[in-house]
Amino acid sequence: MVEALTARMRSTPAIYFADYRGLSASKATELRAILRKENIQFTVVKKTLSILAAREAGIGEIRDYLQGQTALAFAHDDPGAPARVLRAFSKDNQDIPVITGLILDGQLVPAAQARELASLPSKEVLMGQLLSAMQQPMSRLTSTLAGVITKLVQTLSSFKEQKTE
Repeated sequence: MVEALTARMRSTPAIYFADYRGLSASKATELRAILRKENIQFTVVKKTLSILAAREAGIGEIRDYLQGQTALAFAHDDPGAPARVLRAFSKDNQDIPVITGLILDGQLVPAAQARELASLPSKEVLMGQLLSAMQQPMSRLTSTLAGVITKLVQTLSSFKEQKTE
């Protein structure tokens, strides 16, 4: 059990700790379904097993992140997705669950910073914004060059007209 959890901790880019104390079984099932759609596994693991697995994975001491009834959310694709989903879900469910920390690429991240990831756009949106920012200078260059070419064509046309007259 510890070996399997250690392997998951090593292979998953982002693991969120969430205190789900006070969440009913039906709401927990609903949350799991929402997370599953985002390719996020939401698993309840004994604290001692989590501590041992984190130690073996070389992550460090996670005891402070394991507050209340803690579940682990393993994000495989978008590291910010669990933060966004957990925040949206907690807004409708009396602020439950609460993000208590994060392991991001093997580094421990405090709860406050982990929660800030919820305000960031998704990876796809960020990529779109980056591409848009990269295309703007090219668009300006293209329109500038098109303007120069248009002026050149107009000048050549006027020379042609003058020569034919």
